[in-house]
Amino acid sequence: MTEFDGPDLPVVWQRITRSSGRSAILTASSAYPWEICVRVRPRSVLIVAVATALAAPIGIAAAAEPPTPAPPTATAADPSAPVPPIPQGWPAVSSASATKPVEITPGVTEYSETYITADGPEHTQVLQVDLSRGKVRVDTVESHDHVIDPPNELTTSMGNRTGAVAGINGDFFAIHASGAPLGGVVRDGVLLKTPRPHFAGQVAIANRRASVGEVDFTGKLTIGKESATLESVNTVEDAAPDGLAITSDLLKKSKPPAAINGITEITPDLGAVAAIPAGTLVIAHRNGASPAVIDQVIPDATSVPALGPDQVGLLGGGAGAGWLTEHATPGARVSISADLSSKGIDTLIGGATVLVQNGAVFNDPTGAPPSGRNPETMVGVSKDGRQLTMVVIDGRQTTSIGVTPQEASEYLVAHGMDAGVLLDGGGSSTLAAQLPGTTGLTILNHPSDAAGERPVANGLFVYDH
Repeated sequence: MTEFDGPDLPVVWQRITRSSGRSAILTASSAYPWEICVRVRPRSVLIVAVATALAAPIGIAAAAEPPTPAPPTATAADPSAPVPPIPQGWPAVSSASATKPVEITPGVTEYSETYITADGPEHTQVLQVDLSRGKVRVDTVESHDHVIDPPNELTTSMGNRTGAVAGINGDFFAIHASGAPLGGVVRDGVLLKTPRPHFAGQVAIANRRASVGEVDFTGKLTIGKESATLESVNTVEDAAPDGLAITSDLLKKSKPPAAINGITEITPDLGAVAAIPAGTLVIAHRNGASPAVIDQVIPDATSVPALGPDQVGLLGGGAGAGWLTEHATPGARVSISADLSSKGIDTLIGGATVLVQNGAVFNDPTGAPPSGRNPETMVGVSKDGRQLTMVVIDGRQTTSIGVTPQEASEYLVAHGMDAGVLLDGGGSSTLAAQLPGTTGLTILNHPSDAAGERPVANGLFVYDH
């Protein structure tokens, strides 16, 4: 009788029979006719191996005294490779293997895993990032450096043009429409787009520590003696909720956005917006940190031009449009404040839902995960926030069937993550790195779209400078 801690259970050939009791049956390789009874206890798994007469039914002569085999274990493709932990709740796993970790740069390694389950194979690509290493940093990149970008951009293109050594695709986005990410974006400490209100499914990095959870926004604008609430930054739907066609699968599970009829700040990071419902657009210029000076007030604006580096805009819809029309005049000064509830955020990217909280599978009441099995991209965070793990699990292929959000959660928990977020998946799922001896990023997973790598709204990238 041998007792093992649950995560270290050295069993790969598993056929788990769930019942109302606290036991399960696991059957080892057909080469060894053993029945392994597993009794689950709060902090361990008790394994009792009992010889059974399984040989006859499968046509193998039973020996009087069969040899005692070593306990079946997860195998590694390389002796120095990590032994893949088997996620609890996955379909029965018959084998699991991993490749030897490859150092991309000091503090950053990548490896892959292959699981053979009762439902089909699963192939993972893993990138481990030590945020405590001096030169290592992680940041977001927007497609063509704009929030609104209908063509979007390949993950590898975003990484290559910014000098990244590795990266993954990012947030869900308005595909075949505005191209805008659905959630918030912070790059190099600059707020490019406001986080979704009362939404936890996002990853933030501040002072080299990553975290998962809600980040609130507060904003205010003042013209003369009059002030109004600033709803957001570069979130056009806050002023014109019907102005951007959203076709993301994520929002099919969500209610349409309510008409806020507020005011959003427009910065040069937004890019041009070709068509919006009529609203009031204010364009101003600023010199340094001083209040901006209004240059134009455009009532019934139906588009937003790309702004220059010293320009700022305000877009209002409904009541917000009325307030701007009443108080904004050319030559007037406007003061704008925009703050996040968590201070010092260097990087922020949104996703679909929180997968893991406090080291356990979490059902995020603020999230909207996709349904069914899909290729998935996810980010896991260690308890101290210093270790960031980026994962892509391939899907929709004979070599990898993909995972449900529940299975994605179970994967991160098995790999020791304290928190985790599901990013955009499906054909968007891409993980790339600059392998030793090469220049530029190489895609390490197998994107599921027939055309190959899909253009996306943004990504999360690793740099060594």
